[in-house]
Amino acid sequence: MFDQIKSTPAKVLLLISALIGTLYAINFIFFSSCAVVNGDGCFALIPNNAAPDHESYGRGAGTLYVAGALVLGTVLGTFLILNEGARGKWTIMIPTIAGFTCLAIVLAPPFQGGYESASNNPLIATVIALGCYTAAYFLLKEEGVDEGIGFKMEIGIKNEAKYAIIVSSLIGTIYAINHMFFADGYAGAGGSTIISGFEEGSYWDDPTAATPLSYRVLAAFFVTYVSMGLILLTHGAKGNWPVGHILLFGITFFTLSVIIGANVTFDQVIPEGPNAGSYAPDTSTSMANTIVCLIVLGLNVFAYYKMREEGIEDGITLGGKDEFGPNFDFFTKMYPAITVVFVVLILIANFVTQVQ
Repeated sequence: MFDQIKSTPAKVLLLISALIGTLYAINFIFFSSCAVVNGDGCFALIPNNAAPDHESYGRGAGTLYVAGALVLGTVLGTFLILNEGARGKWTIMIPTIAGFTCLAIVLAPPFQGGYESASNNPLIATVIALGCYTAAYFLLKEEGVDEGIGFKMEIGIKNEAKYAIIVSSLIGTIYAINHMFFADGYAGAGGSTIISGFEEGSYWDDPTAATPLSYRVLAAFFVTYVSMGLILLTHGAKGNWPVGHILLFGITFFTLSVIIGANVTFDQVIPEGPNAGSYAPDTSTSMANTIVCLIVLGLNVFAYYKMREEGIEDGITLGGKDEFGPNFDFFTKMYPAITVVFVVLILIANFVTQVQ
């Protein structure tokens, strides 16, 4: 299994990283509403270990739910490397390392600002996953992971796709900066913000509002996907189907999670503590987030469609072999099929597992 990776230590390290990511993706997508109340009276794969009187108890289920979609995209990247081999996959690995490094930083107590996490378990899991993934990257240098690596300032895409990627990357960068450095203002906890968020002071009135730390977590994942987009923009489309696929799936998963989550709302139950009760979610930013996500998804779908003209699907493989044939079209076959599967999973999450 995963014979395209020749180094057994690298293979084991990637599998450990993928396992951690998979567990957190499942927990966030399917059980975040229960995880934020530490599994009290319901099931959570990974409870947040918050006591009922802790600030994080009951907060941010919706934000973690959409974060799970971004985690899932990075997990797919790891499995793609395991299945197709390491050669040239720096386009996936370096952005992932960058994103998880940012994640480890924002989860570290010195950088949490006025918010104190209920548990260091997410930080520990992130550091383990990042350490395994980074170690695997260095072990895979012998297998050509850095093939084609280089820092380029010129635009490598020639057709209209470049404009779509530029605009999409700019939007992602703005959101990453806002959520990383102005999360308190966006969350409604007070302070300035680049992007209009929740009403100032609403964070303190709503015991289910997402903490600023939750938005910094989103920002860390935005770093990964913006970096992938910039690599495509500067290195060109030809043969870069691995990073193109992960970027497209990650943004698609995130957008679908935001849209379905915004339209299938349910009360967050806080079973214990001083804020015990049932609370309707604050949907004041849902419309804006939905519109922005649809724009970004549309730009990336258009970009991938146009990049086919420049050979993004050249050399596409399955298990490291050319199993698809010259007439295979990922864009009209595999992409829609996997998207449908994800929609089914998201519907199950919203109508079954997330309902307390």
